[in-house]
Amino acid sequence: MAFSMPDHWLWDHWLVDDGSRYHLFFLRASRALHDPDLRHWRASMGHAISDDARTWTLLPDALVHSDGPSWDDKAIWTGSTVIKPDGTMRVFYTGISHGDRGQVQRIGWADSEDGITFRRMCPRPLQADPRWYATLGSDGADDEHWRDPFVFEHEGRWHMLITARARGVDRLHAGVIGHAVSDDLDHWQVCEPLTAPGPFGHLEVSQSRTVGGRHVLVFSCGQDMQADPCPGTVWVAEGEGPLGPWDIDGARYVEPTHLYAGQIVQLRDGQWVLSAFDDGADGVFRGIAPDPIPWEEVVLTGQG
Repeated sequence: MAFSMPDHWLWDHWLVDDGSRYHLFFLRASRALHDPDLRHWRASMGHAISDDARTWTLLPDALVHSDGPSWDDKAIWTGSTVIKPDGTMRVFYTGISHGDRGQVQRIGWADSEDGITFRRMCPRPLQADPRWYATLGSDGADDEHWRDPFVFEHEGRWHMLITARARGVDRLHAGVIGHAVSDDLDHWQVCEPLTAPGPFGHLEVSQSRTVGGRHVLVFSCGQDMQADPCPGTVWVAEGEGPLGPWDIDGARYVEPTHLYAGQIVQLRDGQWVLSAFDDGADGVFRGIAPDPIPWEEVVLTGQG
Protein backbone atom coordinates (compact mmCIF):
# COMPACT_ATOMS: atom_id res chain seq x y z
CA MET A 1 0.00 0.00 0.00
CA ALA A 2 3.04 2.29 -0.31
CA PHE A 3 2.08 5.49 -2.09
CA SER A 4 3.84 8.73 -3.00
CA MET A 5 3.60 11.57 -5.52
CA PRO A 6 6.51 13.54 -6.99
CA ASP A 7 4.71 16.89 -6.98
CA HIS A 8 2.62 16.65 -3.81
CA TRP A 9 3.10 15.74 -0.19
CA LEU A 10 0.61 13.34 1.32
CA TRP A 11 0.06 12.61 4.97
CA ASP A 12 -3.11 11.49 6.81
CA HIS A 13 -4.87 8.78 4.82
CA TRP A 14 -7.58 6.14 5.15
CA LEU A 15 -8.86 3.19 3.15
CA VAL A 16 -12.27 1.71 2.34
CA ASP A 17 -13.22 -1.43 0.39
CA ASP A 18 -16.31 -1.06 -1.82
CA GLY A 19 -16.43 -4.78 -2.51
CA SER A 20 -14.61 -4.63 -5.84
CA ARG A 21 -11.92 -1.98 -5.34
CA TYR A 22 -9.99 -0.44 -2.52
CA HIS A 23 -10.21 3.35 -2.22
CA LEU A 24 -7.40 5.35 -0.64
CA PHE A 25 -8.25 8.87 0.51
CA PHE A 26 -5.48 11.17 1.68
CA LEU A 27 -4.57 14.75 2.49
CA ARG A 28 -2.35 16.30 -0.14
CA ALA A 29 -0.67 19.65 -0.82
CA SER A 30 1.71 20.87 -3.50
CA ARG A 31 5.44 20.61 -2.90
CA ALA A 32 5.65 24.02 -4.57
CA LEU A 33 4.89 25.42 -1.11
CA HIS A 34 8.52 24.41 -0.29
CA ASP A 35 7.84 24.51 3.46
CA PRO A 36 5.87 21.38 4.48
CA ASP A 37 4.61 23.15 7.60
CA LEU A 38 2.39 25.22 5.27
CA ARG A 39 0.65 22.15 3.88
CA HIS A 40 -2.15 22.11 6.45
CA TRP A 41 -3.56 25.40 5.17
CA ARG A 42 -3.55 24.21 1.53
CA ALA A 43 -4.81 20.66 2.00
CA SER A 44 -7.25 18.93 -0.32
CA MET A 45 -8.49 15.34 -0.29
CA GLY A 46 -6.76 13.09 -2.82
CA HIS A 47 -8.13 9.79 -4.04
CA ALA A 48 -6.66 6.62 -5.55
CA ILE A 49 -7.99 3.11 -6.27
CA SER A 50 -6.48 -0.36 -6.28
CA ASP A 51 -7.46 -3.97 -6.86
CA ASP A 52 -5.01 -5.28 -4.28
CA ALA A 53 -4.37 -2.35 -1.87
CA ARG A 54 -0.75 -2.27 -3.01
CA THR A 55 -0.63 -0.80 -6.53
CA TRP A 56 -2.57 2.45 -6.80
CA THR A 57 -4.11 4.45 -9.65
CA LEU A 58 -4.48 8.15 -8.94
CA LEU A 59 -7.94 9.65 -9.51
CA PRO A 60 -9.14 13.27 -9.47
CA ASP A 61 -9.26 14.78 -6.00
CA ALA A 62 -12.32 13.75 -4.02
CA LEU A 63 -12.70 17.22 -2.47
CA VAL A 64 -11.05 20.61 -2.52
CA HIS A 65 -11.93 23.66 -0.46
CA SER A 66 -15.28 25.16 -1.39
CA ASP A 67 -15.96 28.62 -2.77
CA GLY A 68 -16.30 31.17 -0.03
CA PRO A 69 -17.79 32.23 2.16
CA SER A 70 -18.25 28.78 3.61
CA TRP A 71 -17.24 26.72 6.63
CA ASP A 72 -14.78 24.69 4.47
CA ASP A 73 -13.43 27.36 2.11
CA LYS A 74 -9.83 27.29 3.40
CA ALA A 75 -8.75 23.63 3.56
CA ILE A 76 -9.99 20.06 3.81
CA TRP A 77 -8.69 17.91 6.65
CA THR A 78 -8.89 14.28 7.76
CA GLY A 79 -12.01 12.12 7.79
CA SER A 80 -13.27 8.64 7.02
CA THR A 81 -15.37 6.91 4.38
CA VAL A 82 -18.29 4.49 4.65
CA ILE A 83 -20.36 2.49 2.20
CA LYS A 84 -23.97 3.52 2.75
CA PRO A 85 -26.79 0.97 2.97
CA ASP A 86 -27.76 1.76 -0.66
CA GLY A 87 -24.24 0.89 -1.85
CA THR A 88 -23.11 4.45 -2.52
CA MET A 89 -20.18 6.07 -0.77
CA ARG A 90 -20.04 8.85 1.81
CA VAL A 91 -16.86 10.60 2.89
CA PHE A 92 -16.85 12.50 6.17
CA TYR A 93 -14.24 15.23 6.52
CA THR A 94 -13.00 18.20 8.52
CA GLY A 95 -13.21 21.73 7.12
CA ILE A 96 -11.70 25.05 8.13
CA SER A 97 -12.60 28.50 6.82
CA HIS A 98 -11.07 31.86 5.98
CA GLY A 99 -13.87 33.53 7.93
CA ASP A 100 -12.45 32.42 11.26
CA ARG A 101 -8.82 32.20 10.09
CA GLY A 102 -8.85 28.43 10.27
CA GLN A 103 -9.30 28.49 14.05
CA VAL A 104 -12.61 26.59 14.16
CA GLN A 105 -12.87 23.02 12.93
CA ARG A 106 -16.17 21.60 11.70
CA ILE A 107 -17.30 18.29 10.22
CA GLY A 108 -19.30 17.66 7.05
CA TRP A 109 -19.81 15.01 4.38
CA ALA A 110 -20.03 14.39 0.66
CA ASP A 111 -21.53 11.54 -1.37
CA SER A 112 -20.57 9.67 -4.51
CA GLU A 113 -22.67 7.35 -6.67
CA ASP A 114 -19.79 6.24 -8.90
CA GLY A 115 -16.98 6.23 -6.33
CA ILE A 116 -15.17 9.01 -8.19
CA THR A 117 -17.16 12.25 -8.16
CA PHE A 118 -18.18 13.55 -4.73
CA ARG A 119 -20.85 16.15 -4.03
CA ARG A 120 -21.32 17.92 -0.73
CA MET A 121 -24.52 16.77 0.95
CA CYS A 122 -24.19 18.41 4.36
CA PRO A 123 -26.74 21.21 4.91
CA ARG A 124 -25.02 22.31 8.09
CA PRO A 125 -21.71 21.12 9.53
CA LEU A 126 -21.40 19.37 12.86
CA GLN A 127 -19.79 21.52 15.55
CA ALA A 128 -18.48 21.06 19.08
CA ASP A 129 -21.16 21.36 21.77
CA PRO A 130 -19.92 23.79 24.45
CA ARG A 131 -21.74 21.80 27.15
CA TRP A 132 -18.93 19.23 27.01
CA TYR A 133 -16.23 20.48 24.65
CA ALA A 134 -13.84 23.41 24.62
CA THR A 135 -14.68 25.94 21.92
CA LEU A 136 -12.84 28.95 20.52
CA GLY A 137 -12.04 31.34 23.35
CA SER A 138 -13.08 29.00 26.17
CA ASP A 139 -10.30 28.34 28.68
CA GLY A 140 -8.18 30.77 26.65
CA ALA A 141 -8.16 28.42 23.65
CA ASP A 142 -7.04 30.03 20.39
CA ASP A 143 -8.57 27.28 18.27
CA GLU A 144 -11.45 24.82 18.41
CA HIS A 145 -10.65 21.10 18.12
CA TRP A 146 -13.40 19.18 16.30
CA ARG A 147 -11.85 17.05 13.58
CA ASP A 148 -10.92 13.61 12.20
CA PRO A 149 -14.40 12.02 12.13
CA PHE A 150 -14.26 8.23 12.18
CA VAL A 151 -17.67 6.75 11.38
CA PHE A 152 -18.73 3.15 11.93
CA GLU A 153 -21.89 1.15 12.60
CA HIS A 154 -22.47 -0.61 15.90
CA GLU A 155 -25.66 -2.35 17.07
CA GLY A 156 -27.85 -0.66 14.46
CA ARG A 157 -26.62 2.92 14.94
CA TRP A 158 -23.91 4.98 13.34
CA HIS A 159 -21.23 6.37 15.61
CA MET A 160 -18.67 9.10 14.99
CA LEU A 161 -15.42 9.39 16.95
CA ILE A 162 -13.98 12.90 16.91
CA THR A 163 -10.74 14.58 17.96
CA ALA A 164 -11.96 17.02 20.61
CA ARG A 165 -10.90 18.85 23.72
CA ALA A 166 -12.59 18.85 27.16
CA ARG A 167 -13.67 22.05 28.87
CA GLY A 168 -11.78 23.41 31.85
CA VAL A 169 -8.66 21.29 31.41
CA ASP A 170 -5.10 22.41 30.62
CA ARG A 171 -3.93 21.94 27.04
CA LEU A 172 -1.71 18.88 27.64
CA HIS A 173 -4.45 16.90 29.40
CA ALA A 174 -7.59 18.06 27.56
CA GLY A 175 -7.65 15.58 24.68
CA VAL A 176 -10.79 13.42 24.55
CA ILE A 177 -12.64 11.27 22.02
CA GLY A 178 -15.72 13.25 21.03
CA HIS A 179 -18.84 11.33 20.10
CA ALA A 180 -21.88 11.79 17.87
CA VAL A 181 -24.61 9.31 16.88
CA SER A 182 -27.03 8.93 13.98
CA ASP A 183 -29.72 6.53 12.83
CA ASP A 184 -29.50 7.50 9.14
CA LEU A 185 -26.06 9.10 8.52
CA ASP A 186 -27.82 12.42 7.77
CA HIS A 187 -28.98 13.62 11.18
CA TRP A 188 -26.37 13.63 13.93
CA GLN A 189 -26.60 14.22 17.66
CA VAL A 190 -23.49 15.35 19.49
CA CYS A 191 -23.03 13.44 22.77
CA GLU A 192 -20.72 13.49 25.76
CA PRO A 193 -17.13 12.40 25.10
CA LEU A 194 -16.32 8.69 25.29
CA THR A 195 -13.11 9.28 27.25
CA ALA A 196 -12.06 11.46 30.15
CA PRO A 197 -9.16 13.93 30.05
CA GLY A 198 -5.84 12.15 30.48
CA PRO A 199 -2.17 12.35 29.54
CA PHE A 200 -2.72 13.60 25.97
CA GLY A 201 -3.46 17.06 24.62
CA HIS A 202 -5.28 15.51 21.68
CA LEU A 203 -6.18 12.06 20.40
CA GLU A 204 -5.92 12.52 16.65
CA VAL A 205 -7.16 10.34 13.77
CA SER A 206 -8.75 7.81 16.11
CA GLN A 207 -10.34 4.51 15.11
CA SER A 208 -12.18 1.85 17.06
CA ARG A 209 -11.26 -1.63 15.80
CA THR A 210 -11.83 -5.21 16.91
CA VAL A 211 -8.79 -7.29 16.02
CA GLY A 212 -8.65 -10.95 16.98
CA GLY A 213 -11.47 -10.45 19.45
CA ARG A 214 -9.69 -7.55 21.17
CA HIS A 215 -11.21 -4.08 21.15
CA VAL A 216 -8.63 -1.34 20.58
CA LEU A 217 -8.62 2.41 20.11
CA VAL A 218 -5.89 3.65 17.78
CA PHE A 219 -4.94 7.34 17.90
CA SER A 220 -1.97 9.64 17.35
CA CYS A 221 -0.33 12.22 19.58
CA GLY A 222 3.12 13.71 19.16
CA GLN A 223 5.56 14.59 21.91
CA ASP A 224 4.58 18.27 21.88
CA MET A 225 1.03 17.39 23.01
CA GLN A 226 1.87 14.78 25.65
CA ALA A 227 1.76 15.59 29.35
CA ASP A 228 4.71 13.23 29.90
CA PRO A 229 6.62 13.31 26.59
CA CYS A 230 8.01 10.07 25.22
CA PRO A 231 9.06 8.94 21.73
CA GLY A 232 5.64 7.48 20.88
CA THR A 233 3.36 9.10 18.29
CA VAL A 234 0.87 6.38 17.24
CA TRP A 235 -0.91 4.90 20.25
CA VAL A 236 -3.07 1.84 20.99
CA ALA A 237 -5.41 1.59 23.99
CA GLU A 238 -7.21 -1.60 25.02
CA GLY A 239 -10.99 -1.40 25.48
CA GLU A 240 -13.99 -3.32 26.69
CA GLY A 241 -16.04 -2.80 23.53
CA PRO A 242 -16.24 -0.81 20.26
CA LEU A 243 -17.36 2.27 22.23
CA GLY A 244 -14.96 1.72 25.11
CA PRO A 245 -14.23 2.33 27.82
CA TRP A 246 -10.59 2.32 26.79
CA ASP A 247 -7.52 2.37 29.00
CA ILE A 248 -6.09 5.65 27.72
CA ASP A 249 -3.68 5.99 30.65
CA GLY A 250 -2.25 2.56 29.81
CA ALA A 251 -1.98 3.16 26.06
CA ARG A 252 1.14 1.82 24.36
CA TYR A 253 2.91 3.33 21.38
CA VAL A 254 3.91 1.88 18.05
CA GLU A 255 7.47 1.45 16.89
CA PRO A 256 8.98 2.79 14.67
CA THR A 257 8.12 6.14 16.21
CA HIS A 258 8.50 8.28 13.07
CA LEU A 259 5.08 7.09 11.85
CA TYR A 260 2.01 9.28 12.39
CA ALA A 261 -1.76 9.17 11.79
CA GLY A 262 -1.68 5.39 12.04
CA GLN A 263 -4.62 3.44 10.65
CA ILE A 264 -5.40 -0.21 11.37
CA VAL A 265 -7.04 -1.66 8.26
CA GLN A 266 -8.35 -5.14 7.49
CA LEU A 267 -7.63 -6.26 3.94
CA ARG A 268 -9.88 -8.53 1.90
CA ASP A 269 -7.79 -11.60 2.76
CA GLY A 270 -8.52 -11.02 6.44
CA GLN A 271 -5.08 -9.65 7.32
CA TRP A 272 -4.90 -6.58 9.54
CA VAL A 273 -2.20 -4.02 8.74
CA LEU A 274 -1.01 -0.72 10.17
CA SER A 275 -0.66 2.11 7.66
CA ALA A 276 0.72 5.55 8.56
CA PHE A 277 2.66 8.37 6.96
CA ASP A 278 6.39 8.95 7.31
CA ASP A 279 6.88 11.94 9.60
CA GLY A 280 10.67 11.82 9.20
CA ALA A 281 12.88 9.80 11.54
CA ASP A 282 15.67 12.28 10.79
CA GLY A 283 13.44 15.33 11.13
CA VAL A 284 12.83 15.60 7.37
CA PHE A 285 9.16 15.35 6.41
CA ARG A 286 8.88 13.17 3.30
CA GLY A 287 5.19 13.30 2.56
CA ILE A 288 4.81 9.62 1.66
CA ALA A 289 2.89 6.62 2.93
CA PRO A 290 5.36 3.71 3.30
CA ASP A 291 4.44 0.04 3.05
CA PRO A 292 2.00 -1.05 5.76
CA ILE A 293 3.12 -3.25 8.62
CA PRO A 294 1.28 -6.54 9.27
CA TRP A 295 -0.45 -6.08 12.61
CA GLU A 296 1.08 -9.22 14.07
CA GLU A 297 4.52 -7.64 13.50
CA VAL A 298 3.69 -4.32 15.14
CA VAL A 299 5.77 -3.60 18.24
CA LEU A 300 3.93 -1.86 21.08
CA THR A 301 5.91 -0.16 23.83
CA GLY A 302 4.77 1.27 27.15
CA GLN A 303 3.18 0.35 30.43
CA GLY A 304 -0.13 -0.93 29.03
